[in-house]
Amino acid sequence: MTVATNISEYEIERNKPMPNRIHGVIQLDLGFLLKLNYQKKYQISSEVSLATVPSSTPDLAIFPKKKLNLKTIKAKEEEAPITTIEIQSPSQSIEELQHKAWNLYFPMGVQSAWIVIPSLKAVKILLADDTELFFNSGKLKDPTTNIEIDTKEIFENMV
Repeated sequence: MTVATNISEYEIERNKPMPNRIHGVIQLDLGFLLKLNYQKKYQISSEVSLATVPSSTPDLAIFPKKKLNLKTIKAKEEEAPITTIEIQSPSQSIEELQHKAWNLYFPMGVQSAWIVIPSLKAVKILLADDTELFFNSGKLKDPTTNIEIDTKEIFENMV
């Protein structure tokens, strides 16, 4: 028996739900804030397919700053980012995103994984050593990168 599904090619390819407008605004705003304040130290990437099994594509990834070689770049990134950032979509649970961090990102070598939770206007940071940090006001600080961002700036376009 075959079960009909309405899963888009986007969702199949990236192994995550289709983003909505809130997701898109937060992704661009957060990427902008990171680039504006940390571009001299880090390279901020959006929608990079990582060579995990199964393949995964975080919304944003933070890599050490370096020049990219157009001749040798691969379809799936084998270098682990320092940090991955996932923005929760309405159809995703926080547990799903934590599972991605623990079972895909940390084994690859990622040091911190942010889970942005729009409905709470909060960010949960998971660290590879099992530490969990939660920010819903004030400055978010990732101890692996020393990145600091005021949570108000991340959610400034949300009511």
